Amino acid sequence: MKKFILFGLSLLVTFEIYSQNKSIPWTEEGVIEIAQNASESQVLMNCSMLTQEGYLYFAEILVDKLLEFQPLSSNYNYRKGFLQLQIRRDYLAAIPNFEIAVLDVNSIYDMYSHKEKSAPQDAYYHMAQCYHYDEQLDKAESFYNQFLNNTRKQSELIPEAQLRLKQVALARQLIASPVNCKLKNVGPSVNTNYPDYSSVISFDGSAIYFTSRRPWELGETEKLKDPKLNQYPEDVYVSYIEADSNWSYPIKLEFCLPERNEATIALSTDEKNIYLYEDITGNGDIYFSNFYNNQFNEISKLDNNEINTMYWETHAMVSHDGSLLVFSSDRPGGFGGRDLYLCKKTDKGWSTPVNLGQEINGPNDEDSPFFSVDNKQLYFASNGDRSIGGFDILIAEVDLNGNFKNAKNVGYPFNSTNDDLYYTTTVDGWRGFLTSYRKDGKGEKDLYEIQNDFLGVKSITVLKGEVVTTTGDLLPDDLIFAAIIECLNCDEGTPNYEIQTRKRDGRFMTGLKPCKSYKLTYIDEKDKKVMGEETFATSCDEGYHEIYKKLIIDVATRTVVVPTPPTEPLEEVIVKDYKNIELKHFFDYNKNKLTVKRGELKDFVKEIEKQFKDGRTSITITITSSASFVPTKTFESNEQLAKLRAENMKFDLLDYFEKDSNTKGKVTISVIQTIVQGPAYEQDGKNREKYKPYQYVFLKTE
Repeated sequence: MKKFILFGLSLLVTFEIYSQNKSIPWTEEGVIEIAQNASESQVLMNCSMLTQEGYLYFAEILVDKLLEFQPLSSNYNYRKGFLQLQIRRDYLAAIPNFEIAVLDVNSIYDMYSHKEKSAPQDAYYHMAQCYHYDEQLDKAESFYNQFLNNTRKQSELIPEAQLRLKQVALARQLIASPVNCKLKNVGPSVNTNYPDYSSVISFDGSAIYFTSRRPWELGETEKLKDPKLNQYPEDVYVSYIEADSNWSYPIKLEFCLPERNEATIALSTDEKNIYLYEDITGNGDIYFSNFYNNQFNEISKLDNNEINTMYWETHAMVSHDGSLLVFSSDRPGGFGGRDLYLCKKTDKGWSTPVNLGQEINGPNDEDSPFFSVDNKQLYFASNGDRSIGGFDILIAEVDLNGNFKNAKNVGYPFNSTNDDLYYTTTVDGWRGFLTSYRKDGKGEKDLYEIQNDFLGVKSITVLKGEVVTTTGDLLPDDLIFAAIIECLNCDEGTPNYEIQTRKRDGRFMTGLKPCKSYKLTYIDEKDKKVMGEETFATSCDEGYHEIYKKLIIDVATRTVVVPTPPTEPLEEVIVKDYKNIELKHFFDYNKNKLTVKRGELKDFVKEIEKQFKDGRTSITITITSSASFVPTKTFESNEQLAKLRAENMKFDLLDYFEKDSNTKGKVTISVIQTIVQGPAYEQDGKNREKYKPYQYVFLKTE
């Protein structure tokens, strides 16, 4: 450690800095000392220095002091709004500051002068940004135009404002024609007051891996916060879905180090490989960690100098069958910003990366790519003119030549006018997870689950299986089960690939092409001993199909004892498509129960029973319940009323189906959301029509 003397005009302040840094780090204690003891002009000078050097968290401490001196200063309110946007993306908190800032704007702005009372012309742009994020599109458009009409011609923000006007125009179109989707915050067990982002959902939706900047429980990261933004280092966590459909308390993965940033980007189907972003080299590269000996092990850099370069590689995804790799990079030769590049698996490794072209990449940034299970859809995020604000999720379909074409915005409210990125889906494509800034967020960035009825995989057979021993236990640690997938009548050159069971539950899963014949060879990965093999064909029918296999291993002989004989084709289990059933019941004031004995709920359960008679083997019923803001005298709170409506419905449905031997054990019921919503209460509780639309329970089968 060494000392640094900072002269802020006549103020002498002593800072401690870290000797390994060439630049001059500031400390929170030193900045607080300036705020407490310096004059207004001295605080302003140091605030400006901190802002220009990127120490925004410290700059905000001094801005708060400046606002004590002059609460209505356009200059100081501009600074506060700017810092709230840059540090936390807190546009709602920034709006009041910018509303004061734009009252006095000066084309000649001196950020170091204590006599400066005005805000710079950039205040119009940032005011527009806030309204844009808040979906106040008319105001956003007005302030973007004010900025363009008044700013200096050499302003670097002119192209940004012009782009955002295009985004506002697209936002109007997409908001006028919303897509059918349901989006909900993943909840407090995963999302915190800290940034939580870049989630990767497992193939079957049972585990979610994500990045978080939360502190370590024993305080190991307290002295490692980034002084510029006051953020903890990035770490990777995993959370598992529990029986009640809530996410478990997250577990930090073993390779995380307190002094290092590790960020999730992708996950193999068997959850044996996790891909990471790491900036150890200073440029940002793709890393990975393998799962063995019951844990994820130390990370390694992806050893391919055509993928990892001296430039910035931020994200990558390997397709579920291992045949394709797509990644983002800002290397020269692209179309602008970060572009997406594609590699194909060959006998010698990954092929030379190919830019995906102008139908995918634009003049701005493309990032966070993700393949659907059939490799027919590419999801990615873009912040160009195909977005309605910030990053948006786009989808591109593969054409007959294997090229991804016609990328388009997936729509509103799937995308918001703020950042939406890192979208990954479960196997069927109907359920996905993304990172977003939304009004109901718990921190700077949150994870959201989104369900839709228009993005599912069009034609795929999914192979699902589980492997146990003859005693019904999971395989021992010294037996590593793997299945080699060989397509017998696919195009020449189609590579074989391998999948392994997940350690935690002995399950495996992969996608298969329709109307093809496959050979599965079961091996012990340790020494490649063949334990059995079988062949089968996938359905030629359009739609989503599943093949389920339960394999029993004799550990002593290392052989598959089910099915027998192993070379005979097994009968395919095809999952039929069943119509989803919905019921939305609106309650009267303080009511919270329905009955399965009559009315619409009786019709709902009878339709489910009919589907079981038609061959359906299982069903999931999701429950969303709501209460209005009308005060309740019967219940403890409106939140309790909403929760009771959901819990009563869950209990009654479970009781009904579990009593019937034909449906017992076949129905899963999940409460996905209980909310209080609607117009503010205005002492008009007798106005039933006003509040009744927000007092309901909504049931849907999946």
